[in-house]
Amino acid sequence: MMTPVYCTIEQLSALFKVDYSSLLGMLHQDAKNHPQVKKFNRYVLSEVVNLHKTTPEPMQIDLDTPFLTLYEVRDLLAEKIGPMVYSTVLRKAAKGEFPALKFGDTYRVPLPILIRCIQEQRISYRSRGHK
Repeated sequence: MMTPVYCTIEQLSALFKVDYSSLLGMLHQDAKNHPQVKKFNRYVLSEVVNLHKTTPEPMQIDLDTPFLTLYEVRDLLAEKIGPMVYSTVLRKAAKGEFPALKFGDTYRVPLPILIRCIQEQRISYRSRGHK
């Protein structure tokens, strides 16, 4: 079992690229409903991840994990598997086609996990080319 990583809201805001004040409200609600999220006046990173992940598979996240916005995911998917519009990437994130964290209406995707999904061809792609 890994040693828990305890984080401030500032650290989590920077890690997930989520506005501090928005995250503050969400984490306060998380701690109220799930006491295991907050210990020693800090937030337990693994518990925050477990509450906000969109897929059941385990996610190993640390403070150095790079996260992408859905616009950044769209650009990476265009480079690796083919062009997609933002709404398609949003739908794929919402359906759990690739693991993401959801904070309110904002999704964040851990880059190493997205790369693995691309390599394993877990993200479906349909070209709009005409034949």
